[in-house]
Parts: sequence; C-alpha cells; structure tokens
Amino acid sequence: MQEQKSLTEYKLALCDRILDAALHTFAERGVKGTKMDDVAAQLGISKRTLYEIYNTKETVLFESIRRHHRQKSIALNTFANDPKHDVVDIIVYLYRQQIKQTVKVSPGFYEEIAIYPRIESYLAEQRQRNNEAFLKFISRGISEGFFLREIDYKIVAQLFESIGRYISNRRLYEQYSFEQLFFNMLFIPLRGFCTKKGIEKLDAFFRENKV
Repeated sequence: MQEQKSLTEYKLALCDRILDAALHTFAERGVKGTKMDDVAAQLGISKRTLYEIYNTKETVLFESIRRHHRQKSIALNTFANDPKHDVVDIIVYLYRQQIKQTVKVSPGFYEEIAIYPRIESYLAEQRQRNNEAFLKFISRGISEGFFLREIDYKIVAQLFESIGRYISNRRLYEQYSFEQLFFNMLFIPLRGFCTKKGIEKLDAFFRENKV
C-alpha cells in the first residue's frame, strides 16, 4: 500500500514538473517550435513516459495553461486579501507579475495558442471571469477612495478588452516591448478614472520606478 501511495505521489509530482517545464518551453520557443521530445529531454524522462501521462502536445499545452492560471489566481488572492494592500498596490503587483511573466515569451506564443478551439474556449471563459472580477475590484477601489464613482465601468471593461484585441490584431508586440504595451494599456487609461488620492499614489509609483 505504501509503495502504491509513493508511486501515486511520484506521478502527481511528475505531472506538475511536466506542466511547468512544458509551459516554459512553449512560451520561450513558441508552440510550433516545441516538440514533446524537447519537454521530455528537459525533464530527463523518456518520451514514452511523457505520453503515458499526456497523450498529445495540445493536452500538455492546455493543462499547463490551466495550471499557470490557477497558480496566478492563488498568488493574487493571497496578495489582495492581505489587509496591508489596497487596490493600487494590487494593480502594481499585477503589472510587475505580468512583466516578469512575459520577459521570455515568444512574440507569437499568444497567437499560436488561439488556434486551438479548446484552449480558446477556456481563455474566453477566463476573460469573462476577469471582467466580472474587474467590476468587483472597481467597487473595492471606489470604497477605498481610489476610483471615481461616476464612471460606467462596464464600458471601461469593454474598452480594455478592445485595446487588448487591437494589440493582438495589429501585432504591436513586434514593434514594442511587452513592458511598453502593458504600461500604456494599463496605467494611462487607469489614471483617468482615479481620484486625486489614486493619482497621487500612482504618480509616486512612477517616480520611484522612473516609469
């Protein structure tokens, strides 16, 4: 029984290692540029072992993206629920995490994953959830005194989504760094619906980081 338990624990741990290594490789080399052999070699396991756990490259890609989103969600909730942090702290946290995440991402990665219907459907669900979370976040920001009350934030959410699609459709990531895109997409519109209190805290962040 103990041996079976140990084997199960090993397989579960191996699943996580595979997904972490796979997402890193997919992001860095692109989906088309990554083979299952590359993932297996990176982990020091046989391709047969890899296929016994995940039978297709698409499955590995899908599960690695889902795992990454779960990890991000847990980390964000931990940070956001800390009473020391307000909404501007959370925005800065998200910005820094996003920049850190995209440092080694192949420009075509996001474009490539969109061709998989299962993954695109999952990402569409995530976008819907993000929009709902955004409105709750705005309510928190209003109650904390950082966001203006008079603005229709459902429109703002749609505008942010439209900006993201425009960046993707026009392939602006080939002309500008992800940091430039995220900064201009996030902070410039954001500053427009901040109260004086919110603007002062954002500007302090800009000065400290020489943005």
